[in-house]
Amino acid sequence: MKGVWIAAAAAAAAGLAASYAAAGSRGLVITGTILAAVALLAARAAITPAARRRPARRQDASAAVETDDFPAYRRIASDLGWAETSRRHYDRFARPMFGRLLGAVLEEQYRLDMGRYPERARALAGADLWPLIDPSVPPSDDTGLDGVDLATLTRVVDRLEQLRQGPGTP
Repeated sequence: MKGVWIAAAAAAAAGLAASYAAAGSRGLVITGTILAAVALLAARAAITPAARRRPARRQDASAAVETDDFPAYRRIASDLGWAETSRRHYDRFARPMFGRLLGAVLEEQYRLDMGRYPERARALAGADLWPLIDPSVPPSDDTGLDGVDLATLTRVVDRLEQLRQGPGTP
């Protein structure tokens, strides 16, 4: 490898001398610039890029999702977390979200307008869950009333997922 560098340096010196002899200082500057560019390109090619280090995978499955990357997810998670606090929190945040989701699912999968046919929407959502989703219920301002527990919230979400699959699901 050392011999290659010596040969390259000798060729560069000979080229510089020939260009100076042919064109004077102007030829020397032009040839020097070209040789410098070639030397930089050769040095860059000789340097092997360092292997990119990938961040270690997290062992904790709950931390696999960075909520900062998904603001809508963070807002929904916050709304559902507060839904357990009081009926006011549930009625102000979770109920409107569930109502919008149910309305979208019924429109898309069943071609049903929940506002025009609330009895049919109630039957599809389930009589036990309808009071928690019904958008016509005025929101409560009472922070003393219990919110909706996590098990019930899970049942609402599960039912919305079943309805999302379309007609024929239990």
